[in-house]
Amino acid sequence: MSDQTAPLAALRKPFPREAIGILPKPYKADSTKGQCNECGGYHGLPAVHLDFVGHAAVTDRLLSVDPAWTWEPLALDANGLPALDRSGNLWIRLTVCGVTRLGVGDGKSMKEIIGDAIRNAAMRFGVALDLWTKDELESTPELGSNEKPTARARAPKSQPAPETPNPQPARDKGLRTDAQSKALWTLAGKVVPDKDEFRRWLSEGLGRVVESTKALTKTECAEAIDALTQLLPADGPNIPDAS
Repeated sequence: MSDQTAPLAALRKPFPREAIGILPKPYKADSTKGQCNECGGYHGLPAVHLDFVGHAAVTDRLLSVDPAWTWEPLALDANGLPALDRSGNLWIRLTVCGVTRLGVGDGKSMKEIIGDAIRNAAMRFGVALDLWTKDELESTPELGSNEKPTARARAPKSQPAPETPNPQPARDKGLRTDAQSKALWTLAGKVVPDKDEFRRWLSEGLGRVVESTKALTKTECAEAIDALTQLLPADGPNIPDAS
């Protein structure tokens, strides 16, 4: 075990700033594009911005620790190719220094899906975990199975961030109220009805893995309700008062 500990620990070494990218993800698929004050890019607004490390950087890190690292899909299709699950996700086993851990990825092409799955599995070894805040790591004993590997999203908001962002105010640590919970699930049932997908959506928007909505603070719940309301179709349901 001691022979494995040192190289595996090296996987957690922080990446240099130049290796970390920013990925904007608009809240709406059909959102209006514009110049973003936060990242300077031209994309759909409003959007959440995710810090991420690309496939090439993750592969380089794996090779530096174990040149013989390997991955394999959990299942193959009739043609002997990696099989996707019913949601279009690819589950893999990643083996580094003789240790194997699971990962899952998605994307628009098989190449993108495989890269996403490798990054996701590499996170289970600690790759790019420094992009998560200390509070997020301490409050999350086990990272969610389908969470983006190095995502550190800013919480949902209705407007783009100012060009020179102000310091973030302290979050309300109190847990969400019953009224907020009812409003949240009413909206989720219309916008993101699949519970696993909803928890993933919350995780990406709030910047930490959400395994249960019971752990949401009042502030986080209010932000999620606001973001879901923006995604609500014109003929959406009557939302219970969350005050």
